[in-house]
This record gives sequence, structure tokens and C-alpha cells, in this order.
Amino acid sequence: MPYRLDITQGDWPGGSPEKGVEALLGEAIVLTLATAGHERGPHANLAFFAHDDDLVLYFVSERSTRHSRHLAEEARAAATVFLPPPVFGEQLRGLQLTGSAGEAWGRQAEAALAAYQGRFPSFAQDEDVRRQFLTGGGAAALYRFQVDELTAVDEPNFGRRNFLRARVLRG
Repeated sequence: MPYRLDITQGDWPGGSPEKGVEALLGEAIVLTLATAGHERGPHANLAFFAHDDDLVLYFVSERSTRHSRHLAEEARAAATVFLPPPVFGEQLRGLQLTGSAGEAWGRQAEAALAAYQGRFPSFAQDEDVRRQFLTGGGAAALYRFQVDELTAVDEPNFGRRNFLRARVLRG
């Protein structure tokens, strides 16, 4: 992992917090992305996502969507990734993420496509579709969300109402 977590609150019992975050990301496949724009205010959407070993999440969206237009104005965003609890109000597991997001270009688009196809092998198998994603020629685009800070909730491991907060350090 090229990143490490600088824990500001809490502790990950019995292991590496980075591995714990990776495990939560590996179990979930949909994120909720929150954006805000000047015209119509805050907005949240759902998107399938993939991630890499530098704690960058990738998703696909149409450029015409509200959240894509927001990201073109302002790169700051927040997201949640969570797993359905087995019982209402018990054993919550998930991540609250803040960072910056935007359309992936060049090498970022290549990394996004590789991560996305690694998680969803049937994605963009057609060569024309693949080329459109890599060159930005279609209505839909690959997006990247670089996580700067996170809050992890894993009640089965941390205990009820306990969580970990951390900044993401790279380089």
C-alpha cells in the first residue's frame, strides 16, 4: 500500500488499519457520492466503484448528471461505503470518506479502467467503448475520488459506537 493512515481518533484493534479499510472496500460495491454545486445545492448519487492500492476510488458516470456537473465546478466531495447490517441498529460497518473527485484523464483514466475492469470484468470489453473511456470521447466518463480523510465504523471489530478517524498520507 503506497498510502498510510494517520489516525486522529480511535484505534484499529488487532491489525493494520489500512488492511481493515481495504477489507471494507472489498466487501462493498456501491458508494454514495455527495457533491454540491452553485445552482441547485447538495446532491447525492449511487455508483458502483472500484479502488486501487493508493486509496483512490473509481466510478463511471455520464457527464450530464448533476453530480458530474458539480464535480466540474468543485472537486471537493464526500462519499460513504457501507455494508447492510444484519440487524437494525447493530453491527454497523462502513466508511465515511472526504476528498477530491473529478474526471480521470490520461494515466489516471488508464488506472481507473484497469481498477474498474479488475472489479467488474465485463466492463468496457468492446474496443470502441474502451477507447471512448480512455480518450474522453463518449457521454460517460471514468471518475476518480482521491480519499484525503476517512471515518471507519466496524462495530463487530471495534465494539458498539466506536470508530476510527484518520488522514490519508501518500508519498
